[in-house]
Amino acid sequence: MAFSKREAPNCDWCQFRKNCLYELLGTKESKKAWREMRVANPFKSGEVIFHEGTTPMGVYVVCTGRVKIYKSSRSGQQLITRIEHPGDLLGHITLLHGGPYDASGEAMETSVVSLVDAQSFTGFLTKYPNASLALLKALAHDVKMADNKARDVAFKPARSRLADVLCRLKKPGKAHPIVADMKRRDLAEMAGLSIETTVRLLKDFEERELLEKKEKALILLNESQLLVLAGLTS
Repeated sequence: MAFSKREAPNCDWCQFRKNCLYELLGTKESKKAWREMRVANPFKSGEVIFHEGTTPMGVYVVCTGRVKIYKSSRSGQQLITRIEHPGDLLGHITLLHGGPYDASGEAMETSVVSLVDAQSFTGFLTKYPNASLALLKALAHDVKMADNKARDVAFKPARSRLADVLCRLKKPGKAHPIVADMKRRDLAEMAGLSIETTVRLLKDFEERELLEKKEKALILLNESQLLVLAGLTS
């Protein structure tokens, strides 16, 4: 991986900065230090950023694109545990806990990922106490998301869980939001469903004109109704 400063986007110009640890740092001095520490690398869809079982290099930040975090079985099967979007941290929990990665990170589309090496990150937290508070906020967000997912798997019906995943993965399309380049297996894993149930529900959504299948994409024809099914509206 050819990480370099040249590839690192300017945080001040980033449209996703409000979702990033950078925005939580607060002071100009700590933000400048963060910008200067980062190196970055573009990844094509399917390229692995870090491998399960390897020693952490540092802390990653998704700058653009999407990254899936997944665990692998001995037979090569994958279980997606979460999808990370621009502004999200990667590998920070493993770095702080110690030991090797317990999952792999892979680009789902053309993505730019920044890296702060382990030694620089540790020194940064020591020098800027406000950065430690910002990291705690990011960790609290991760815990909350994990708790919400566990609650949904326990209490939400299958239809709601799949609608939730579709709404969270959507991207702007020409006329309607779309969910692109997602395998049925991936959708099933994220929703905590079997592949058979996922395929059946997608067909049901299509018959109810909530979505339309087109090549490798799912076009969300009725996003508002999917949001209601997902329980994402008040």
